[in-house]
Amino acid sequence: MPDGAHPNQNQAGTTGMKVLIIGAGIAGPILAMLLQHKGFSPEVFEKHSHPTEGGLTIMVSPQSLKVLDLVGLAHKVISLGRPLERLLSRSEPAGRVFIDSSLPSTFAEKTGWPMVIVNRTVYHKFLVDSCAQRGIPVRWGKKLVDVKQEGEKVTALFADGAEEEGDLLVGCDGLHSNVRDALFGKTPASFTGLVSVSGFTPFKNSLQPPHTTMLQIFGDSGYFLTFPTAQGKNMWAVNVAAESGDVEDWGPVQESERAEIVQSLPPSTWSGEPSLFLQNADEMVRFGLYLRPIPEVWHKGRVVLCGDAAHPITPFLGQGANQASEDIYHLVRVLVQHKPLTADSLDKAFKEYTTIRKPKVTLVVDQSNREAGQRIVKGEEACRRRDEKLAEGLESDTWKTILENVKGPYEAGKSEV
Repeated sequence: MPDGAHPNQNQAGTTGMKVLIIGAGIAGPILAMLLQHKGFSPEVFEKHSHPTEGGLTIMVSPQSLKVLDLVGLAHKVISLGRPLERLLSRSEPAGRVFIDSSLPSTFAEKTGWPMVIVNRTVYHKFLVDSCAQRGIPVRWGKKLVDVKQEGEKVTALFADGAEEEGDLLVGCDGLHSNVRDALFGKTPASFTGLVSVSGFTPFKNSLQPPHTTMLQIFGDSGYFLTFPTAQGKNMWAVNVAAESGDVEDWGPVQESERAEIVQSLPPSTWSGEPSLFLQNADEMVRFGLYLRPIPEVWHKGRVVLCGDAAHPITPFLGQGANQASEDIYHLVRVLVQHKPLTADSLDKAFKEYTTIRKPKVTLVVDQSNREAGQRIVKGEEACRRRDEKLAEGLESDTWKTILENVKGPYEAGKSEV
């Protein structure tokens, strides 16, 4: 559906099935709007009492914009952020430049859509507000504790004692998915050995870049990433090694603690942007980075997983929300193509969805996990070996994976949704 079309226009007939969506982060609202567009009746349930302000930025790739365009929101999302124009990657110890490319500027002509840097809080609020405008209920303060299935119905049980019955239930509740735990038991998490310290620094207190550039700097015992946002701030992130992990969530760093934390980060002594941005930050968060296995099966009966609930991804490739968008596209596609949705046809639809998505997202997860080994190396010789690998530039496995994935969820012809 092109931007400007009526958001509730149904182009494929209606099923009228009630779909319970657990999680009102990024994936849940997008899934709800696409399901509504195809005639389903979605309701979204979120454990938090209101839209959260956690997180920093999201790189919205052509993958997500293709899906957002189906519900008339792609160009509005582009207007919320800054299309990426340039990639710059260099070594701090050697001063060597690995990548200096305007490749992102060509994404629009190659895929039809740019890659856009969007403030996560702004993006999240926009998606939740868009659901409200379309009459899609979003229920806040609803923490799922269990799921019951009987016959052709599924029931969500919440911590406040409430229950909600539907025809289908989709777990879009992220890394700490209660839906996944309810289906398959607790998922073990292993610490990567890395923590991330991230934040925002206003342009007025730092460099204001002439182009929307994603800058990566690889150093001795640390990694630094930055790019400008549409809110007049530079977002930055630092990865460093740690013996034990912080909480696996965005933990705000109090202003009184910032100076000590900045001094502990190797990039605080590096030249140019790293030290300048760190010393002038007006927002800062810290969190540990963990790994989880991808479940072999993503569904049980009338319940299915989507996004990080199905395939937890470390943030190193910027693919978490974008892979979730591909999930959403294929999940809705198989539901529409397998109707009427009986127990048998649902099982076939969910198996097809998993068969399509699991191999592709596994490659992304595996490459993202390997990135940890490049982020933190210590000593002159280790940095030299790392730099030789990074000198492959856009031909590296990292960028091959990213550039291959931005083409999805469909490449040629029209959407099947």
